[in-house]
Amino acid sequence: MGTLVARSVVAEDGFRLTGGVEQAGHDQVGRRVCEAWGDDTTDVRVAPGLDDFCESDFDVIVDFSTPAQTVRCAEVASRFGKGLVVGTTGLTDLQTAIVREAAQASPVVVAPNTSVAMNLMFGLVARAASVLGSGHDVEIVEAHHRNKKDAPSGTAHQLVRIVAEARGAGPEQTTSYGRSGLSSGRADGEIGVHSLRAGAIVGRHEVSFTSEVEEFKLIHEAHSREAFARGALRAIRYVHGREPGLYDMLDVLGLAEERGT
Repeated sequence: MGTLVARSVVAEDGFRLTGGVEQAGHDQVGRRVCEAWGDDTTDVRVAPGLDDFCESDFDVIVDFSTPAQTVRCAEVASRFGKGLVVGTTGLTDLQTAIVREAAQASPVVVAPNTSVAMNLMFGLVARAASVLGSGHDVEIVEAHHRNKKDAPSGTAHQLVRIVAEARGAGPEQTTSYGRSGLSSGRADGEIGVHSLRAGAIVGRHEVSFTSEVEEFKLIHEAHSREAFARGALRAIRYVHGREPGLYDMLDVLGLAEERGT
């Protein structure tokens, strides 16, 4: 994702790529960022850390990395009062709190999924959960490539929160992650979540609302990670020069009213 976003920034009018970061010791450190996609469009180099940059070097940090690096990005963004777009998932409660604190000094977009269509689906899921209510059982199934580190995906967690909030419940009280063995049946209001990891699946999320008489499904499937890069560009435009605060892709896309559906 870092490579895709960097390439998209280089190709986008009005944008300027000022650097890339890899962990110290990585074979990309010191090389031109564009070599990652086999091009010679820029002489911008890959640095071993954010300490190589000063306040005048950038306007927005885009983070698709690891939770530990997300914390570092948040610290640097807040120190300089610069924008931050977080696409990394799997953050702990403490790491999330650090990002939230950074938003007091910087504009921060937290986006478990930067796909425009996926964020439209978030709004549709909220509407469906509100309209269909507790009379429909909700199951969420997500699938990703075999090397994805966190499960369920950050997008699946976001879908759980959306359904729970639309129903006026807390996700920690209603969610069942996978099922095995004997059970006493499905609990009222339960949200089932299931993760698949296989091959090179980019990302697929399905939310089903099922009653005794009907079933309604919403499905989003990413065919290319380019979908996330395009959404990230919109998030960069949104966060640049904005007042400090914590934002999400619904804000970026002008769909904030769907949050309260």
